[in-house]
Amino acid sequence: MQTSHEQGPHRDGDTVIRQAFPWTPSVHALLAALREHGFTAAPAPISFDATWERVSYLPGATGDLDSSGEMRTEKALRSAAILLRHYHDCSALLLPRLEKERAWQLSFREPAEVICHGDFAPYNVVLNDGEVTGIIDFEAAHPGPRSWDIAYAIYRWAPLSLDVGVEGLSRVEDQIRRARIFVDAYGMSIADRRLVPETIVVRLEALLAFMEQQASLGLERYRQNLRDGHDRIYRRDVTYLLKSSLEIVAGLVE
Repeated sequence: MQTSHEQGPHRDGDTVIRQAFPWTPSVHALLAALREHGFTAAPAPISFDATWERVSYLPGATGDLDSSGEMRTEKALRSAAILLRHYHDCSALLLPRLEKERAWQLSFREPAEVICHGDFAPYNVVLNDGEVTGIIDFEAAHPGPRSWDIAYAIYRWAPLSLDVGVEGLSRVEDQIRRARIFVDAYGMSIADRRLVPETIVVRLEALLAFMEQQASLGLERYRQNLRDGHDRIYRRDVTYLLKSSLEIVAGLVE
């Protein structure tokens, strides 16, 4: 049973409460700035202290590709890419006031073009009428290039992974077709499309290093991830992406 200190994010009416971290002030500054610029597809910041943070609850259905048929639709896929583009365009305007002298969970990555969400995956959005209408969990937000955030989103949404047990998503050709839908809907440049497999590999290697570092520091969440074999999945996927790289690039640019 979890203690109150270990309790994960939970809802209290129209509020979501979760543990506060050193980067929480940066995340709240980001959420507040997004609201000021008219971006309402993210939670509104409410308050935080040394222990807890509170943000508004975004209504809608949640889930992942393996558990939600609605999340697997092309409508959800396209709307996710369009919303990510909208978020990036807005966060690019906010970058000058947010990138300096702020703590982020993940490292600042050059060239800083936007505030990356850091984990734009099906489990971090909400659906209404089959369309992605909101983004949640900005814990991994950090300054970085658009392509860095898009690559990880493609990895999760296509998904470009061997660890897929859902019919229609497990073959590489199906994954490439979905990746093409995503990059087209986002409006990703041809130059960046050519680098998608390579960028995903570097992103996964960074994720592995981060996970192992956090586990070595004693963080139970990451120790559990390693016990559950998440690192082995990512390493298999790195091999898979390198093997399929030419096929993926061809499918994204031709």
